Amino acid sequence: MIFSRASEYAIQALLYLAKRWLEETKTKTNSIHQRRHSYIQTKEIAEAHSMPYYFLAKLVQDLTRAGLISSTKGPGGGIRLARDPRDITILDVARSVDNLQYVTDCVIGYEKCSPESPCPLHYEWEKIRQRIFEIIRDKTLAELVENATFVNGRLMAPQRNTSAKS
Repeated sequence: MIFSRASEYAIQALLYLAKRWLEETKTKTNSIHQRRHSYIQTKEIAEAHSMPYYFLAKLVQDLTRAGLISSTKGPGGGIRLARDPRDITILDVARSVDNLQYVTDCVIGYEKCSPESPCPLHYEWEKIRQRIFEIIRDKTLAELVENATFVNGRLMAPQRNTSAKS
C-alpha cells in the first residue's frame, strides 16, 4: 500500500467522477450546456466502492477546499469535478487529503534518513520513490479512465495481451 486509506478513497472517488465526466462529454452535443456536468451523490460513490460514507463525506470537504470538486446540496445535488479531468493529476488528489510522508520518510522507519545518514535501503528506495512520484505527478485522471470500464463498481483497465509470440 503506497497511499493512505484517505488518498486511496479520494483517488477512487475522483476516478469515478472523471469517468462520468468523460462519458457525459462524449454524449453531449455542441449546445450551450456542454460544459455542465451532472452532480453525483456522494452516497452513490461510497456504495460503488464499499467506502464508509462519512469518511468519504469528510474527504469531499478536503477535495472541495483544494478546488478539485464542487458540491451542492438539495435535490439534484451532489459532487462533480470542478475542472477537466485532463488537468487533475493523481498527485493533486493525494496532496489534497494527505501529507504524503511516503515521499520523504525512511522506508524502514528510521527517524533520520538522508544521503548523509542513509539506512540500508536508502539508495534503492530513493530510485523507487522518485519513479512513484513521477508517475503520480504526470498521470491525469483522464488518462487513467480513458479506456477503463466499470466492473462491479470499480474501474478496470483494459486487459493486456500477455501471450508471447515466438
